Amino acid sequence: MLVEPRRPSILVVASPSPVMGGGGLRALRSLREYVKHFETSLVIPWDLWSNKNTLRDSATYLRELRELGVRFSGFSQLPDMIYRLRRVPGSRAFDQLMPLLIPGTVGIHVSPGNYDAIIALHEEWGAIYTGCKLAEHFNAPSMVLLQNPSFYGSKERFLNIVKSILLWRELRSDSPIEEALFKAEALIRELSIEHMRKHHCSKALRKYTLIVSVSKAIPIEMGDEWVNRIISLDPGVSLDYEDLLLIKRVRERVRSKENYIVFGGTPVATKGLAEALIVFKQILRRSNGLKLVVTGRLTKTMSMILGKMCRKLGIAEKVVFTGFIPRAERFEVIAKAKVMLNPSHKDAFPYTVLESLHLGTPVVGYKIPALEINYGGLPGVVLVDEWDLEALAVKTMEILEKMVDAVEPPKIKPWEEIMSEEVGLIHKLLEIAP
Repeated sequence: MLVEPRRPSILVVASPSPVMGGGGLRALRSLREYVKHFETSLVIPWDLWSNKNTLRDSATYLRELRELGVRFSGFSQLPDMIYRLRRVPGSRAFDQLMPLLIPGTVGIHVSPGNYDAIIALHEEWGAIYTGCKLAEHFNAPSMVLLQNPSFYGSKERFLNIVKSILLWRELRSDSPIEEALFKAEALIRELSIEHMRKHHCSKALRKYTLIVSVSKAIPIEMGDEWVNRIISLDPGVSLDYEDLLLIKRVRERVRSKENYIVFGGTPVATKGLAEALIVFKQILRRSNGLKLVVTGRLTKTMSMILGKMCRKLGIAEKVVFTGFIPRAERFEVIAKAKVMLNPSHKDAFPYTVLESLHLGTPVVGYKIPALEINYGGLPGVVLVDEWDLEALAVKTMEILEKMVDAVEPPKIKPWEEIMSEEVGLIHKLLEIAP
C-alpha cells in the first residue's frame, strides 16, 4: 500500500477578510490557494483579533477558510491594559504606540505543531512582529509579503501623508483651540510612531528569510536598502476569475453613467478623503446636481466625524456614505460613476483603480509611485502632483464635462499566474534549512 508523502506544513499570519480592505482580500485569496498545496494553519495578528466588531464581521470569511481545510491555530493580542484604555477618549494611539515601545508586552498564543515555514501576509507591525517571533520559536524559515510600504524612506512622501492627517484633524475640529490641540497631538504621534516603526520593522524584516512585495513601488517607497532586498512580484495583484466574471455581468447590466463621483479608497485620512471632500465642494460650483459616493466600512464614531466634516464644508446633502457593501454592489456603484476620485497618499497597487478601469470608469489621482508605476500613461488615468487640489478639481471637471473616449486597464498577469509564482516562492523557502 502506497503512503502519500507528507505535505509541507505552513503557519500563516494574516487578517484574511475584505472587511479589512484590499490587503485583507488579497490575504484571503492567498490562503485559498495555499491550502491546495500545503497543510495550512492560520494565526490572526492583533490588528484584526483586537477589533471584535471587525472580527465578527469577518466570521463568514474565516468559516469559509475552515471549510476549505485551513486550521485556526492561534492569535496575537495586545495587553489587557490597552483594551481598558480604549474606553478613555483620545487613547487610541496607545494601540499603535505600546507594541512599538514595548514589543514584549504582546501575547502570542499558538497551537504546538511541526511547521516547516512561517508566512506573514501583511506589512503592518502586528503581522511582521508575530511572524518574526513565530519563526524564532519554531526555528523555521520565514517569508513576509508586503502589500504596502511598512515605512517610508522619503521624508517628503512621509510628510505628505502626515499633512493628510492634519487636514483631517482640521476639518473635524469645532474651534481653533481644538484644531491646534488635535494637530499637535497628531503631529507628535505620527512622527514618533513612524520613527519607531521604521526602526523596529527594519530590524524584524532583516530576520526574514525572504521578503516579497506585491509591487515595485513598495521597495522604492521604503528606500535604497530595500530595493535589492525585496523580491517584487510585479505585480502581485490581479482580478481573479470570479471578479472578471462579475465585472462582465455588471458591464452588461450597466448601460449608462449616473451623475456622481465615486471615492476610490477606504474612508480614512491617508487615502485622501479630506482632500476629496474639499475638491468635490469646488466641483459643485460648476455642477450642483452632482453627488459623491463613498464606500467602505464605517464605525458609528467615524460616521459622526465624517458627517461633521461634510456639514462644515456645506456638502452634507451631496455626499453618500454606503458603508461596507457586497463586492457585486460595489462594482455596480463604480461602473455607474462618471469618474473615480483617488487622491490616495498610501498605496502599492490599488485594487480600486484596477477595478474602476475594468468597469469603464476613468480615474483621477495623485502621482505617487504606486499609481505612476502601475497605471501611469493608461487611457482613462489622469495623475496630478500630491496636494495640487486645484489640478485635481480641474482634471475631474474636464472628465465630467467631456467624458473619456477610452478607458483601458493595464495588461497584467492573471491571478493564477501570480499565485503560481507566490506558491513557488514558498517551495523555495521550504528548501532553505533553518
